[in-house]
Amino acid sequence: MAKIYLRLDPSQTTRLGAIGVGIYGAIALFFVGFSSAVSKNGFLMVSDLSVYWVAAVMALQGRAGAAYQEPILHATLAYFVPTIKGHFGWFYPPAYYLLILPLGFLPHYFPAYLAWILPTLGAWVKVLRRYSVKPSTYWFLGSFGGVWLNFLHGQNGFLTAALCGAALLSLRKNSGWTGVWIGLLAMKPQLGLVFPFVLLLNRAWRDLAVAAAVVLISNGIAVAVLGDAVFWGWWQGMGLARRMMEQDGMGSHYWLNMPTVYAQLRLFGVSSLTAYGIHWTLAAISWGWLTLVWKRTTEWQWRGTTLILVSLMTSPYLMDYDLIWLGYVLIFMLENGQTEGWYPGERWMVLVLWILPVAGRLLVGVTHVQIAPFILWIAMGMIWRRISSTEENQAVCEP
Repeated sequence: MAKIYLRLDPSQTTRLGAIGVGIYGAIALFFVGFSSAVSKNGFLMVSDLSVYWVAAVMALQGRAGAAYQEPILHATLAYFVPTIKGHFGWFYPPAYYLLILPLGFLPHYFPAYLAWILPTLGAWVKVLRRYSVKPSTYWFLGSFGGVWLNFLHGQNGFLTAALCGAALLSLRKNSGWTGVWIGLLAMKPQLGLVFPFVLLLNRAWRDLAVAAAVVLISNGIAVAVLGDAVFWGWWQGMGLARRMMEQDGMGSHYWLNMPTVYAQLRLFGVSSLTAYGIHWTLAAISWGWLTLVWKRTTEWQWRGTTLILVSLMTSPYLMDYDLIWLGYVLIFMLENGQTEGWYPGERWMVLVLWILPVAGRLLVGVTHVQIAPFILWIAMGMIWRRISSTEENQAVCEP
């Protein structure tokens, strides 16, 4: 059946991508057309970007440090966006302010949304062009669920994916920019934990030093511009971030949006301490797996794929929109299968990863089962199979 109906050749991926873009685009237009963005009587349309915008406004008012205090942030959000509901926190390191500060000059949330989403999307697309030039692949990625979740949330997934992709390219070429990209990725520390480990595996001491310098300098500039209150606010805010994760967002249902082993165990009623223990044990195993991959192969697409999968398995604090990093995994698996042949099950894995961000979110809302951690482990097993069977490629690949 897979050979007949699921070929995933360029023709079929183009058709699937066009259908997906049409469906997601129609849904987006419907929601925008009947939302508060168009009519005052429309339903509420506010994304996480409202927090960025309000934090930037507070910073321009000289209150950057206060944004890390949840009651003050909530009161300011309620003033600028009266219809907003739920609990929100500002947990980013001081250097992140240097990126979002210009948003505070804009008069309204919606212009800020466009001023954030469009440039970060452009940065990601620019990096993607270094990975693939196939129109069929772009159609397929255009309907990837991770893309549309970032549109929905107004989040930083496009930016972090661009930095991740740039870091992978630099690692491949052993260029002097590797440390810069990894240092900038530290603006979202939970996603960048694996990269320094890889630099250690490569014995790339210069890149490690550059990454550390970029982190220190960028945060130092932010503190110099905004005052030391922003550093102490962030330092104390990390405790709030941990409490919100452990307490399901204090009523905002974080666990339903967190595709991690920790969140799954908490949804099952497991204690926080036990969930941490199991999560970090599996994360440590994945790091060991990454080490084996690094020693077993020099093929950069499989090293990069494993690095991304392990990055998404490491932190207990991961949101569904962060799964946009899987876009690179899709490119590697899809185009390698199209040119070298498919191993059994790989076509279906590509299809599952393609719909995973949205399908996983819908499924967990009904069943309280986070399928993403299981899928990522299976995907990593498939990558290991391909690495291990390189010499037997022709014998085991499907047509």
